Amino acid sequence: MTARVLIADDSDIAAALLEAILEEDAGIRVVGRARTGAELLSHPAAAIADVALVDLLMPELDGLSVIRSVAARAGVVVVSSLPRGSAAVREALAQGASDSLEKRDLASAPGRARLRAAVLRAARRPAPAGRGGPVLLIAGSTGAIPALEQLARGLGHVDVPVLIVQHMPDGRERDLARALRGHGARARAARAGDALSPEFLLAPSARHMAIDARERIQLTGDGPVNGHRPSAEVLLASAAPLARRVVALVLSGLGSDGARALPELSDRGARCFAQEPSECSAPDMPRAALLASRRVRPIRIADFVELARRSALREG
Repeated sequence: MTARVLIADDSDIAAALLEAILEEDAGIRVVGRARTGAELLSHPAAAIADVALVDLLMPELDGLSVIRSVAARAGVVVVSSLPRGSAAVREALAQGASDSLEKRDLASAPGRARLRAAVLRAARRPAPAGRGGPVLLIAGSTGAIPALEQLARGLGHVDVPVLIVQHMPDGRERDLARALRGHGARARAARAGDALSPEFLLAPSARHMAIDARERIQLTGDGPVNGHRPSAEVLLASAAPLARRVVALVLSGLGSDGARALPELSDRGARCFAQEPSECSAPDMPRAALLASRRVRPIRIADFVELARRSALREG
């Protein structure tokens, strides 16, 4: 098997050197170059690369900022001017990079051989268990319950995690979960440490819900955001590292909760939708979502359910 490599380095000279070193091995092929972390995330070759070779010091969005997201779908090897024992390199390894080399190592034949070996090991590394599939994030407030019930009827047997932030009085999330189960969905209030399992997980009242670095549910009692706790803003912002697997849907509601997190989420590759305002009893939240980013698309709930039934959510 040929290991396909995407190089992320803002120096053309360094990138050319890395490519030449790697392709001395017939089992390695460079499929693309990126100059920033943002380019790495959006590069067409990211979909087929087995390994990303990442410099930690790049403009706009540095390598450290994107490693967790990239490592969810490919091996990552850090090649940087920073020392191997530096805090940034240790953090890169903690976030999912499998190995690191200093650029000065590449001046020697043994160093170049270590680079090729590290890339081949990273290409053979199995994907993290339980990760890689799509995740549906839903934000709702006033008037969103009928839409959630329609989604429960339509998506109850679609095997993807569905994380829901719904504004409502304290303690009512269990009542909502019971109602959604009545419409055929596996639904319950989320617990801290929950894996992203294929069920409807509702944010508990008075707790923010987020996705942590291990792709598990994190619950916090921090202060209200946009006047709400739980807040959709918190959940959507936390999902940025896995944006390419995210489908976000903003339902009926007053205010603009969630809108500020949508531009980054959509820029990183998430598919973002807002309930068609004309079918909402409180269209403020969907309108705010549509104004936040031109990549957010209006959609009727029946059409969204049909997309899911045709397995469109699985394309992420």
